[in-house]
Amino acid sequence: TEDMCEKLAAAAKSASRNIGVGVTLSIADEAGNLRYLPRFGNAILPSIEISQNKAYTAAVLRQPTAEFGRIAQTGESAFGINVTHPRLVIFGGGFPLQVKGATVGGIGVSGGSVQEDEQVAQAVLAVFAQITGE
Repeated sequence: TEDMCEKLAAAAKSASRNIGVGVTLSIADEAGNLRYLPRFGNAILPSIEISQNKAYTAAVLRQPTAEFGRIAQTGESAFGINVTHPRLVIFGGGFPLQVKGATVGGIGVSGGSVQEDEQVAQAVLAVFAQITGE
């Protein structure tokens, strides 16, 4: 819902301020379609598209982008998939949103280092868990 998206965005905004980095948060539905996109602070312009692609990847593959990235490395089962499908992201910052084991969407955070993006995403996931009781 829009109300839920606003609460998740507030968590991202607070977390990004706490670590001193501007980020863009994308929230996608279960099919990876963009639902909500706020940009905080001085988030770099490429973070807009990157965050959307992280949310898309997490939603449609139903797994964190960092986890997917492990199987997309040289010699692994999905090596090169990010070249055949340019929206797939193989580094951290994207997470599925799941309720009772079902993926209902995905989030993508971009603008800082991968570690910073994931730190902000974890704050968003904590609020999502509070809201959904998961």
